[in-house]
Amino acid sequence: MPPPATATAPTECIDSRTYESAVHDLNSLQSNYQTLQQIKESGGQLNEYSLPEFEAFIEKTGHTVTDLNRLNVIHITGTKGKGSTCAFVDSVLRQTGKLKVGLYTSPHLIEVRERIRINGEPLSREAFGKYFYQVYDKIRASKPELRKVHEGSPDMPMYFRFLTLMAFHAFLAEGVDVAVVEVGVGGQYDSTNVIRQPVVCGIASLGLDHQAALGATIDQIAWHKAGIIKPRVPVFTVSQPHDALNVIRQRAEKCSAPLQVVTPLPDTQELGIPGIHQRTNAALASALCHTFSQRTGHVISATCIADGLRLAQWPGRSQRFVSPRNPKLTWFVDGAHTIESISACAQWFASLDHPSRCLLLFNPAKGRESKELLATLLEVTGECQWIGAVFCPNVSVSRADSINKNMPEDADLAIQHDAAQVWESLQPSSSAPAAAKHIVPSINRAVELIESKYADAPLHVLVTGSMHLVGGVLDIAKGSI
Repeated sequence: MPPPATATAPTECIDSRTYESAVHDLNSLQSNYQTLQQIKESGGQLNEYSLPEFEAFIEKTGHTVTDLNRLNVIHITGTKGKGSTCAFVDSVLRQTGKLKVGLYTSPHLIEVRERIRINGEPLSREAFGKYFYQVYDKIRASKPELRKVHEGSPDMPMYFRFLTLMAFHAFLAEGVDVAVVEVGVGGQYDSTNVIRQPVVCGIASLGLDHQAALGATIDQIAWHKAGIIKPRVPVFTVSQPHDALNVIRQRAEKCSAPLQVVTPLPDTQELGIPGIHQRTNAALASALCHTFSQRTGHVISATCIADGLRLAQWPGRSQRFVSPRNPKLTWFVDGAHTIESISACAQWFASLDHPSRCLLLFNPAKGRESKELLATLLEVTGECQWIGAVFCPNVSVSRADSINKNMPEDADLAIQHDAAQVWESLQPSSSAPAAAKHIVPSINRAVELIESKYADAPLHVLVTGSMHLVGGVLDIAKGSI
């Protein structure tokens, strides 16, 4: 098992107290991937320490868990759609024009500061650096024995937990009226679950993901997700697999928390985020905002809800853009990485009008099964004319923010070779030329290959399989989100 994360002195090779130095020091912290591996190897024992440890870190920054109640949190978890639901909620709340709205989500696409937003805007580079070092310095200056939960407790929280701590600190410092908080992984033991009195909770669509940490079955995963339910706090969810919904009901009843299952919004409601599956996420967001209004007294009119849903944006999900370098090339990006989300992504892509040439740029997120993902994608997009596929690891040479803290730090192409073989095996046997396949070592090379080899005629490129891949493509091929 890797040693616990320790606090190291801030880097001396980068100008101190800048956004760049903050990103450098953040990247030096223990990664999410390492933490999930530790939990797996400990048989879940480390889960029991996660929230007590996080509470200790909150105290080291000069706050208390009770202080978080001032944030009026809307807490949202799920497997598919939790990020989009957060985006819808954030957009609706901002339509009132009277609320200062904090939004905490993950992962980021291009710059890490995207994860912490106030009134729709990411923290400025200056603010990110300021709040980062306020938290970092207070933890480093605290006595190691202060609230030491167990002998192996880390001196510094790992990457995601640090950002969660920093988000809470920034929201308190900025005096937000409401904080929309997305769970990282699971719910029960997630660092965001340190929140004891949210205003309302939401559980988006559930499916199989992070099985090593959450369990192999849908009911086990549902138990973790439903861990965000709090005593007598209203909770909303969407249509779920039978076993999952039973678990959610049981946990809600145990907490005396009123539970309601919402139904998708009708086609008459215009949504800013495309995809038929977004009608379910928008319905969940509407219910959360309505209940927030009832419980806090902040007026959110029907017009605010309708406008918020219509104006919502969530880059990297069902997003399309024309290449700024070649008008013949159109990119379609969606960070889908589970069977359920890949199916929804494929339905969105298949519903659009395409030229005679479509190309796939794919990276299977770590631990996901390429065969199932690609088989689902090809089945749903059966009418599309695929001329080839490009496979690459989540490696980008663009910026430090692009370092993927959810995967081991290697650029092993073995996973890409496996995915390419799966792609080849799934191609229909016919007399037509086989769809080409390419394996390249980085996202940069993938974009270069597509632009140089395939963009001489109208081409639609679908980018999916990993949110980190989508972020890299947006950065390299578009230059922004």
